[in-house]
Amino acid sequence: MYHFSLPVQQRFRPSLWCSLLLCFLGISISYPSMATEKNSAVKNKITAIESTQGKDALDVTLKGTNTPNYTVYELFKPARIVVDVADTTLAKSTVLELPKESQIKLTTSAITDTKPPLTRFTFTLPESRQFSVVQKVNDIVLNISKGQDVPAKTKNAPKGEKKVTAIAISDINVVTTPKETIVKLLATEKVTSYHYGVLEKKGDIPPRLYIDVNNVTGDTLVKEHHVGTALADIRVAKRGTGLRFVLDSSTDPLFPFQVAPLANGIEIRIQETAQKADKQDAVGNIIKQKQMIESQLPVVDASQQNAEAINAKSVASSMQDAFNFSGYDKERITVDFYKIDLHNVFRLIREVSKMNIIVDDSVSGSLTLTLDDVPWDFALDIILNLKDLQKEERFNTIVIHPKDKKFNWPKRAEDNLSFEADETVTEQEAILINQLQNIPESVVQAKQLISKAQHHEKREEIETAITFYQKALDKWPDNAQLSNKIASLYLVQLRQNAKAAFYAKKSLKIEPKNYNAALTAAIAFANMKETKTAQQFFNQATSTKQPSSEALLSYSAFSEQQQQYAGALKILNKYKKLYGENLTSMVSEGRILDKMGKHEDATKAYKTILLSGYRIPPDLKKYIKGRVALSPSM
Repeated sequence: MYHFSLPVQQRFRPSLWCSLLLCFLGISISYPSMATEKNSAVKNKITAIESTQGKDALDVTLKGTNTPNYTVYELFKPARIVVDVADTTLAKSTVLELPKESQIKLTTSAITDTKPPLTRFTFTLPESRQFSVVQKVNDIVLNISKGQDVPAKTKNAPKGEKKVTAIAISDINVVTTPKETIVKLLATEKVTSYHYGVLEKKGDIPPRLYIDVNNVTGDTLVKEHHVGTALADIRVAKRGTGLRFVLDSSTDPLFPFQVAPLANGIEIRIQETAQKADKQDAVGNIIKQKQMIESQLPVVDASQQNAEAINAKSVASSMQDAFNFSGYDKERITVDFYKIDLHNVFRLIREVSKMNIIVDDSVSGSLTLTLDDVPWDFALDIILNLKDLQKEERFNTIVIHPKDKKFNWPKRAEDNLSFEADETVTEQEAILINQLQNIPESVVQAKQLISKAQHHEKREEIETAITFYQKALDKWPDNAQLSNKIASLYLVQLRQNAKAAFYAKKSLKIEPKNYNAALTAAIAFANMKETKTAQQFFNQATSTKQPSSEALLSYSAFSEQQQQYAGALKILNKYKKLYGENLTSMVSEGRILDKMGKHEDATKAYKTILLSGYRIPPDLKKYIKGRVALSPSM
């Protein structure tokens, strides 16, 4: 969902806002001008542009001859602040150069295809920065902070608002030993606000550990650091008001790790033994990140999310409302417009919709509108109705014009167009609406919370996602899949085994034959070294006629750790019958045979791996070749 917020106040934090919008859209921000309607017809001239570079910010003053009518907005990629001043000309003698130390470039241009025409001042920044704008009689004063981490004019912060002082992370210290790699993020003081998670492998991108640290700076840090152990690289990037540290794994699956606070920073310990097949933590490594998580949730489609719109009206009226709303199924947005020019609104809609938008020359005016979490096409229709406009839509193109004006599409575009009402579809939709009327209100609310949780999960905001999932479970307490979803996130993403076990058991209480929940509980208890309880849940997870491949491989690895080698091989044979061989099962078999003292059988198993055609990681291939070479029979 896109969120566009255009506040009435003339202060905001674009760095925070930018992170919320994924930093890829240009967002228009309109400030209320003090100019009256009659002033818009008065010609204004910018006679000079004055700039003062302070310690924390750059002040730029556009000196005018009359009260200005202006709009200010921010764009990204590259970062820009744009000031559009209506009915204004620029004096030829005006100097456009800004202080070199500001690293800001100023350009101007004339926009003549709008009513009224504009003079555009574009400030191109090295990165997104905080800014504020005020009007002083005929002048426009723009204050741009020195950098993202320095709040602009913090001395004017509202009373009672706590001033946040950013902590500096000054260095990344890496120590490697044969057993582990230790990474220390060294800060100027104790770091209290951070969280971490795991990103699974995608194509050529390795699995990664990420750590998000809030309210910190890192201006002196090297952006990329090569390590070359189980930890391949460390990368640093700005994220909101803080930093994200990404630790790339050189192995697949991700290295075992521990994250802990220090008196002056954060410490990450990475086990190097994970690289060796005969010493690795098999249970932790076999777990596939996000194991079938998406399949463990009920489907939440647009029609279900809108079910609360069907209230205690008559059946006919309820069905009519549902049919009307079912037509709006586009990307959802939140908008807060304050006297924004209509053409900027339509440009924003174009960015979201990715459709061609053509606006008639006679369309003009401004708009104040607030809408929360609505489809963009619904928002567009609201705007058109408010401004007595209409739209014509064909071939990925929307034409907007006044209602009293007719628009004719080219005839060739109509040659192959036809439309007939489908009575069957209409009947099916009526049946669906009747079904939706029977859904309890609490379940409808739960599905809305699930949708919000999924949104945060896609953005890797796992803790926030879990909060919404938990609220959904409170409203839908008999949903076993939802409970196990929470358990899976705690296990895989946050590595909180106790929480994972709690929600997995809760899921099993609702649905005793939920084998995915049994597996989640088994792995969580195994990680907590509660072996007897783990064994019970592994038995439950594999008690079905066709257990999942993850359950069998995890149970085999657990049995191997408990030195129950015969049982581990028996489970691997069951896996082989159901799913065939794979690299993990073949390596496990060879390793277990070695531990049982059956070295000839183990050698044969290792040789089979080399001849299997599987892509074998270099370190594992080296180990197997060495192991085979040691055998006298080979």
